[in-house]
Amino acid sequence: MCKKNVKKFYSIGLMSGTSMDGIDASLIRTDGIMVYDFVNNHSIEYPNDIKVKIKEASEQFIEKKVNWVNLKKLKRSLAMLNSVVIKEILRKNNDPSLTVDLIGYHGQTVYHSPLNKISIQLGDPKYLSKVTKIPVIFNFRICDILNGGQGAPLTPIYHSARFNQSFQDPVAIVNIGGISNMTYIDNKCLIAFDAGPGNCLIDDVMHEYFSKNYDNQGTIASQGDVNLEFLETLMTDNFFNIKPPKSLDRSYFHKYLKYSSLSPQDLVSTLSYFTANAIVHSLKYLPTRVNKIIICGGGSKNEYITRKISQLSKKDTIIADSIGVDSKYVEAEAFAYLAVRCLLNYDITYPATTGVNAPMSGGSVFKP
Repeated sequence: MCKKNVKKFYSIGLMSGTSMDGIDASLIRTDGIMVYDFVNNHSIEYPNDIKVKIKEASEQFIEKKVNWVNLKKLKRSLAMLNSVVIKEILRKNNDPSLTVDLIGYHGQTVYHSPLNKISIQLGDPKYLSKVTKIPVIFNFRICDILNGGQGAPLTPIYHSARFNQSFQDPVAIVNIGGISNMTYIDNKCLIAFDAGPGNCLIDDVMHEYFSKNYDNQGTIASQGDVNLEFLETLMTDNFFNIKPPKSLDRSYFHKYLKYSSLSPQDLVSTLSYFTANAIVHSLKYLPTRVNKIIICGGGSKNEYITRKISQLSKKDTIIADSIGVDSKYVEAEAFAYLAVRCLLNYDITYPATTGVNAPMSGGSVFKP
C-alpha cells in the first residue's frame, strides 16, 4: 500500500510510442496516487529523417548489426527534440508560479525482447536534465524485465487512477498505439497485457503504398475487402495462444507481410480488421465479463477499427474523448504519473500486469 503523500508534484510526461511518429507531452499535478490537475499538452511529429533513422535503428537491433556511433547521435537528436517539446509545454503554461518538479522520459522504443531481457528506449536523459534543469526519470522498464517481467505494459496503474472512478462495473481500457494493450480494472483486480498489433502494420503499409503516415479515420480500410484467408493466417500465430502477461515487439507480425499478394486497399482493410479482431479475441483472458471497452491512443481516431471492435465484441465501445479524457495524451500523462511513483519508490508494475516476480518500482533518476 502507498502511504498518503502530502506533496503534490508538477510532472511532465514524455511519450514516444511504437508508432514511431513523434513525441507527446503532458503536464499534470499528482502525488503519485491521485491526479489533481491536467495542466496542458503538446505534441510534435518527428522530422522525416529522424523517422528513417529510428526505423533503421530498430532493424539494426533485430539483425544484431548496430551502428553504435550513429545510435549515440540519434539519442542526442531525440533528446533535443524532447527538450523542444518541454519548452513549448512551459511556454503554454499561464501560471508563472508553477514550477515543474520532474520529467518522466520514456524514450523511443526500438527493440523489445523480454525473452532476452532487453527493451531498448533511445534517449539521452543526462542531456535532457542538464538543458531543462529538471530531474528526469528514465529506464522505466529495466527493473521489471530483470525481475522476470515483460517490461510492458507500464500504463495499467495509471489507467486505474484515471478511469477507475468513472465506472462501477469491470471495464477494459484498450490503448491502440503501434501495439495494442489492454487493462482490466475492477475494485479488486488490475490485469494487463499486450493484445496484438495496433497501428504499426497499417502505418507501414500506408507509408509504402500510399505515401501517408497513417490511415486517416480508417478511410482506406473502408475502401478495401477483408481477406479471410490472410486474416486466419495472422490469427493462428502462436502469440494468441499464450496466456497473459505477455508483450510484443513492434516488428513481430511484419514477417507475414512478405507473403501477402493482396491489393494495397485490401491489405490495409485486412490488417485493420486484424487489429480489431485481436483486441476482441483478448477479452477471453479477462477474469469476468466486461460490458464497456474504453479506447484511447492514436488508434481511437481510426473509425474503421473502433467500429469493428464494437461490432465484433457486441459491447459498449467508448472513445476516451467522449468521457472527457484526451485519448491522444493518456500515455504521456501516464509517464508523468509513473515518474512521481518511481521517485517515491511506489510500485509501477505487478505480477498480473507484466509477470514480474513481485510488485516493483523502477526508473533511474538523472539530476541536473
